[in-house]
Amino acid sequence: MQNVDKKAFIGLSSGHFMVDWYASILVPLYPLITAKLGISLSFISAIIAFGHMLSSMLQPLFGYISDKLRHRTFMFWGLIMSSIFIPLTVVSSSAGILTLFLVLGMCGNAFYHPQVTCLVNTFSYNNPKLAKYMGIFLGLGTIGYAIGPFCSSSAASLFGAHSLLAFSVPGILTAILIYFVVPKIPIGSVCTRKENFVSIMKEILGSKVILGLVLIAVVKSGVSISFGTYMPFLLEHHGFNLHQIGLIVTLFFTVSGVATMISPKIEEKIGGANVIRLSFFSILPLTLLTLFLLNIFPFLSAVLFIITGFFILLSVSVTLVSAQKLVSQNKGVISGIMQGFSWGLGALFLAPMGVIGQYFGVDKILVIMSLIAFLTGLFGISKELNEIFEKEADVNNS
Repeated sequence: MQNVDKKAFIGLSSGHFMVDWYASILVPLYPLITAKLGISLSFISAIIAFGHMLSSMLQPLFGYISDKLRHRTFMFWGLIMSSIFIPLTVVSSSAGILTLFLVLGMCGNAFYHPQVTCLVNTFSYNNPKLAKYMGIFLGLGTIGYAIGPFCSSSAASLFGAHSLLAFSVPGILTAILIYFVVPKIPIGSVCTRKENFVSIMKEILGSKVILGLVLIAVVKSGVSISFGTYMPFLLEHHGFNLHQIGLIVTLFFTVSGVATMISPKIEEKIGGANVIRLSFFSILPLTLLTLFLLNIFPFLSAVLFIITGFFILLSVSVTLVSAQKLVSQNKGVISGIMQGFSWGLGALFLAPMGVIGQYFGVDKILVIMSLIAFLTGLFGISKELNEIFEKEADVNNS
């Protein structure tokens, strides 16, 4: 068995860290950008939502195209686009220019993810430790996303918002690095199927097993996004200051990334289906305890919230690797579905949850999303899906 290409893996993972870092660096700067351009909160919210939805929903299509290419086009130019256009948003002279830069930067993110996630699989050469490497790859992206706001807010506070233009440099350098360390795509891994994109999507989503994995990914994304979005409002209401809230949210996503990295080890011990159950069953009791302690022991409550982040993303690499194995001819498409498309669908939870939070309190959002996660753990593992995990365990143990 051919060994994993370590240089390629390091390059791809470094790029994933950077592209997800760019995805979050603007978060603390939106109030500054809004004030500078004189635009409303609703307008910039619409731009952000449009950019995220476009980026997420286009990933399966970009994955379909990348499956048929031997070129590393999306890998290289995706990171270049994010590294150039995301920092440029801080010098936008109008709402139209802001929209253009933001959408182009987010499309760079959409270019990068499907092809590179597929290449982690390709350059593992069917190694049984693929889940370990995929976990590290995904975890580094989550950690990059977690520390992005801290880096950008610190730079803007010390040197002004224009200092973010210098943030383009590490991304461009990383893109050049991965261009030289990641080999050309082997011809045997290129998809030769003639079906069009719509036919392939129908075939993939027509499988009960794949739909089960997609359901798990959508709920995971929805819970993660909802907790990261609404918990700061609850923390502020209970006396936490801006710096404390920023640190707590950063640690929440960082711990989520660590969970993604070590989940393959846990899978070896208890199996893939039980990793998913552990992930989703743990969220509800931890959330209820977090909310109960928020008035009594706020520090302990914050710690429990951070720990909850560990369980929310615990099953990410397990479900992604299983999906790639089931759809081996279209790994780019399924990677786009499991990462981008599912994340976009998960973001749709924000709209109804926002209404619930406005009328019934933000704490009710966390309880409802935790309950949805619990029910997913209870009913999301179908008999067919359980059999897939059992077969994978037999192969890895043989």
